Amino acid sequence: MNCKNCKTNISETTKFCNSCGAKVVIDRITVKGMLSDVSQNIFGWDNKFFLTIRKLIIAPQEILGEYLNGTRKKYTNPITFFAIGMALSIFIFNTFDEEYLSMSMDAAKSQNEWMAENIGGAYKSVENQKQSLELNEKLQKGFLKFFNIISLMFLPMYAFIAFLVYRKPYNYAEHLTITTFIQGISFFVSSILFLIAIKTSPYLYSVSLLFLMFFYCYAYGKLYQLTVGQSILKFIIFLVILFTVVLLFAILGIAIGIAYAYFSSK
Repeated sequence: MNCKNCKTNISETTKFCNSCGAKVVIDRITVKGMLSDVSQNIFGWDNKFFLTIRKLIIAPQEILGEYLNGTRKKYTNPITFFAIGMALSIFIFNTFDEEYLSMSMDAAKSQNEWMAENIGGAYKSVENQKQSLELNEKLQKGFLKFFNIISLMFLPMYAFIAFLVYRKPYNYAEHLTITTFIQGISFFVSSILFLIAIKTSPYLYSVSLLFLMFFYCYAYGKLYQLTVGQSILKFIIFLVILFTVVLLFAILGIAIGIAYAYFSSK
């Protein structure tokens, strides 16, 4: 008989096509079979999606090593994994946008109070604090609006910095794959922490950034078989390069803004 998916000739006792890998289905569709497929393919712990999450958390070196070496069929594609996580984050943050902005403003107020008390000077100015809060609100609204664009823009930059820091045996595209998986899992964790923070403490959401930092150390450390000290050192170098790049972009943005304002006034 022939495979119903790719038409390749297969044996009648074959359970999976040797050519396309599709399951050979002989039985007719039944309600019981439909419910079984839903349970296995959507909610099953062993399906691609949950297997990918489980492996990333428990043994990132296995999934990353296997995927980069060609074992890809049993895992969710990194871009798909990233896109699902990003879509979930966008949905949650926009559904609870008021709560997000409230948490952000509370954190900004606490920061202003700390700076006014410990640094003083201009930070004690009520007007300065008001402007700072207004700027923070605009930035957070912009972050919510362009969350997907920001996430996609930072992804290749993270990968390039990882390529500079960790280097061989992986090329840039392979580091991009690793980073995509890491960013994907961070979306899921940050979304969960945000939902919990709404009902408990706003400061819990800030743990998501610490998780991302920890997971970079953890995943790359496992993949490269680094010691704890080596992992921390590598990640410090990663952060220094990232801070430098962001600072340069900020300076460039300010310079462009000043130049635009200058020539517009002419």
